[in-house]
Parts: sequence; C-alpha cells; structure tokens
Amino acid sequence: MFITHESYREGRPGFPGPGRTAWRMIERESIDPWYHVILRFTEGARQFTKRFMPTDASLLSNLLELEGPTCLVEEVQVITSPWVNGGLSERMEKLISLVIGYDQKGECVLLHKVAGGAVYSSVRDGLDAGSLTGIRTIYEDTKTAPSVVPEFAEH
Repeated sequence: MFITHESYREGRPGFPGPGRTAWRMIERESIDPWYHVILRFTEGARQFTKRFMPTDASLLSNLLELEGPTCLVEEVQVITSPWVNGGLSERMEKLISLVIGYDQKGECVLLHKVAGGAVYSSVRDGLDAGSLTGIRTIYEDTKTAPSVVPEFAEH
C-alpha cells in the first residue's frame, strides 16, 4: 500500500479533476512486489497514455481487465525488493508473465518472470513449482517470447 502525507498534497483548484487527488510524493513500506503499468487509451481520434502503480497482483489483474478496443496495455513492470530478487536493492524490470497458484498449505504463490529471464517467487523458502494447484496466468506479454514456465499454462 502507498502512504501519503497531507503536506505533499497538490492543492491547485480543480486539479486533477472530480474525485481525484494529486500527490507530489508517496511512501511505501511493504517489501512485496508492486507494479508500474502503462495503458494507452483511445477516444475517437485522440490517444493518450496513463501510468498506474497497483500495489498488488489483485489490483493489477483488475487494471488489466480494462484492455479492449479503447484501451491497450503497453507495458507492465514489476518492482521487487532484495528479498524477492536476491540482489542488494530494489529492481524495476519488464514483466513477461505473472502466474498465480497455491502451495500445499493453500497459501497464494506468485511467480514473476522478467525480461532478463529470472523467475521470482513470492515465497522465501524453496518452492516446488510443480506442486502448485489452481494455477492461472494473470498477465503474459504477448509481444515477447512465451513464458519460461510453460508448465503453468492455464488448465
């Protein structure tokens, strides 16, 4: 989840529009992956892009459902913490696929395949990916090569 502080609220009258609030800075404390999504919208002859930052896979899935004749998903990136990516700092990488399944304890497991070829798991301990049940694909970049985890194709 993102946290905001009133002192960073953008207070120009009428901006950014009804039902919306603009912030110059947000805070994030969670170590779970989050996403950066670029959508291209078409309204008649006019096209414009918007960038969204869903904080979890459920919100990402809801956002991806917008895709249709007037909305195109241009790119999805995942931001991972060091405990997920095995590095020393957070990384923002192009997401190739996102698969969800459930382990033997019934816990939700996310598998993120990124452009560099790595597959990041949402569980810290060793994961037997073949033992996951209820597997479904939340996102797959159709402009890129097929997923490295083809055994996770939807059933």
